Amino acid sequence: MVTESSDTAPVEVRHLIQQWKRLDEVLAGLKKDDWTAPTALPGWSVRDVVAHVAGTEHMLAGEPVPDVELPPSAREYVRNPIGELNEKFVQEARSLAVEDVFADFREVVAERTGQLAEMSAADLEAETGSPVGNVPYRRFMGVRVFDCWVHEDDVRQAIGMRHQLGGDIGRFAVGEILGALPRVVGKKAAAPDGSRVRFRVVGDGDADLPLVTDVVVDGRASLADVDESVRPTVELVFDTVTFVRATTGRITAEPGAGVEISGDEELGRAVLGSLAFTI
Repeated sequence: MVTESSDTAPVEVRHLIQQWKRLDEVLAGLKKDDWTAPTALPGWSVRDVVAHVAGTEHMLAGEPVPDVELPPSAREYVRNPIGELNEKFVQEARSLAVEDVFADFREVVAERTGQLAEMSAADLEAETGSPVGNVPYRRFMGVRVFDCWVHEDDVRQAIGMRHQLGGDIGRFAVGEILGALPRVVGKKAAAPDGSRVRFRVVGDGDADLPLVTDVVVDGRASLADVDESVRPTVELVFDTVTFVRATTGRITAEPGAGVEISGDEELGRAVLGSLAFTI
């Protein structure tokens, strides 16, 4: 079982261990058939998502990537080296019983919890490679919080279980999404200089993540404080689930289906078509 972290640990580590605990609680309540339910990730069932989360932690624990050959079917959705690495852990776990997949998740999380507890402040600040470049190890663990949070949502969505996307972990994790929005607007959607794109996510309580933020293009795109007296070039209003699932590439956001556009509709549609930023 996942154990609690020290109150003196960095927030990234504390949130990561708490997120593992949340995921463990969800998995413990699954019926056997739930493990084979398809998720929004091509080719992956719930058990594959769990094997992927565990596989990443096995790698971070210092274990080698499995030496397995990927089947031709995997080549339809594996498009980059990170995807190939992830798929090898998934394929290795395909021969395991569901109970063993869950046990493996618990064992490696316990191992990683112990490793994190033993790391010094210097260890946590040491630069390391990550999906967001070379960053302090502590920052990498923040990315792991986001990844595990999103995969909890994948599991819940697959079996029709409502996800409590809000709360402290949700607010922390959504910071990864906010940090990606300038690139979405400025580079991918090619918003012209002078544009102001407002993202408004509606909802209430811990089940949701109500927020509002602007991205302004002034030579380059950047997050900006929201001034409600300033009319944006376009405003996109999302419900929480649509915002999270669209930015993480699980769905394509469409006007009228969890999102509304007001203002420059052409730019709004370009942003919606560019939202996915995860690998």
